[in-house]
Amino acid sequence: MKCPACRVPMYVAEYRQIELDLCGQCEGVWFDRGELSLLLGDDRPLAVTAAVSEEATRTCPLCDKPMDKVNIGPDRRVVVDHCPQDCGLWFDATEVAALTGELDAAGWGLPPAVFDFLREMFPAKGGK
Repeated sequence: MKCPACRVPMYVAEYRQIELDLCGQCEGVWFDRGELSLLLGDDRPLAVTAAVSEEATRTCPLCDKPMDKVNIGPDRRVVVDHCPQDCGLWFDATEVAALTGELDAAGWGLPPAVFDFLREMFPAKGGK
């Protein structure tokens, strides 16, 4: 699978039987449909609304359709790319960290192992 942002081949990392598609160049991550909920261990839907963004339109790595920009999370402040065919979600390098912080601030109570994994794998800008 090729990265929607920089078009290089991505690699797969497995965590708790969830395969994350990661880009070694831009550090973005692709979540297939349902994988984010599985990772978070929570059936609560994340709020998703249409977003306005100056960021370039990306194409879905699975179906090649142009993806929509959406706001995601409890406060809907994180902008990610969403496949209109519902293939999945694309997060740029710091967007998973932003969502993790937002979920923590909203009191979602992520399991400590998942929270630690997300913070380690997807540090906030200037992290690691």
